[in-house]
Amino acid sequence: MKTVTINSPREKTFALSLVGEIEPDGTMEVIIKKIDGSSTAKQRRLRWMWAGEVSQSGLGRHDTKESVDLGAKWQFARPILLRDDDMFGAIYAYFMDLMTGTAAFSVACKQFTEQYISVSRMTKKQQSEYLSEFQRFWIGKGVNLTDPTSQGVDLEKIWRS
Repeated sequence: MKTVTINSPREKTFALSLVGEIEPDGTMEVIIKKIDGSSTAKQRRLRWMWAGEVSQSGLGRHDTKESVDLGAKWQFARPILLRDDDMFGAIYAYFMDLMTGTAAFSVACKQFTEQYISVSRMTKKQQSEYLSEFQRFWIGKGVNLTDPTSQGVDLEKIWRS
């Protein structure tokens, strides 16, 4: 069995070449599917919509969508990645050992978050957990976030799957 993830023009050409070499004798099957490792457009839209709503709320120290997103990555995505990704955990532990107690700790945390914490690379289930934690936190603070089901996202269903 051969699996090809098409993430570049070269991989697309390779996949087309593989299909081109298949004899049309009914002994091979080609399956094309969207993989769960990438962010769904609906989850991404909801994430940025909520970041905008939080930034406009006047609560917290974030006044732009980008700063809300950065803070949320540290607060909500980091614990999920620490739990689920051993490599991320090792990189994070090294970073903390190196930077804890330094004058540049705060700036370094921001840079670490920008460079090493990616919600888009999380699985759909991890993203659902991330969004659920975000929603729970900000609704608890009184921010009126858009209902995810109105955007076609059922966080509970994704999380249960």
